[in-house]
Amino acid sequence: MNIRPLHNEDYPAVDRLMQQVHQLHLDARPDLFIPLEHPLPPEQYQEMVGSDRAICLAAEQDGQIAGICFVTIRNKSCMVEDTIAYLDDLCVDERFRHLGIGKALMERAQQLAKEKGASRLDLMVWEFNQAALQFYRSLGMEPQRYIFEKKL
Repeated sequence: MNIRPLHNEDYPAVDRLMQQVHQLHLDARPDLFIPLEHPLPPEQYQEMVGSDRAICLAAEQDGQIAGICFVTIRNKSCMVEDTIAYLDDLCVDERFRHLGIGKALMERAQQLAKEKGASRLDLMVWEFNQAALQFYRSLGMEPQRYIFEKKL
């Protein structure tokens, strides 16, 4: 496995993986998510890949992009001023899961975030995504807050 930065020309593979992520959300919560041809539009992807405030990684396995990771570096406002890393997206292709790719992407992203001055990594996971919750807990992550909802 090789972890490397994402490039503009990687967009077709990234789009395919982002469609997998979006379909998971669409299937679980069609009341919140809408079908999208490109969950991550090409313009937004190019902006992220070109930003010095973003960490955009690919994991290659058998000559294919098997996983992707997007992290943005942020400064909190209305809270203690601190530089944090926020995991926007992590996806491992369904065909390559349970091979350590997600863990390797997270470890590299954390290393790069620390180099950029981040003191912690935050992320958000939907309650229905129990596999992701279990994965992040296995990496030593803990809940920070809860968002509740009640249908009216």
